[in-house]
Amino acid sequence: MRLATDVTTGTAFQAGDEATHQFAGMLIISLFPALFWTALLAAGGAAVGHAPSAMTLMTVGTAIAAFLAAVTHALFATS
Repeated sequence: MRLATDVTTGTAFQAGDEATHQFAGMLIISLFPALFWTALLAAGGAAVGHAPSAMTLMTVGTAIAAFLAAVTHALFATS
């Protein structure tokens, strides 16, 4: 059984390492859903015969990614 006062061996994370991991997590959390919903919008538009323009898809994808990145940043800032 380990106590809270036991010293662990190994490499500790530096502050920069944690920021890098948080940034990578934010990219994963924001980009994959944005790509999914943008692809779904493009496929749905093509299925009904009114495919959205590339500018519309880019704007929607950017808005989704920015919103999710802001929410993720707010959650990381509180923890």
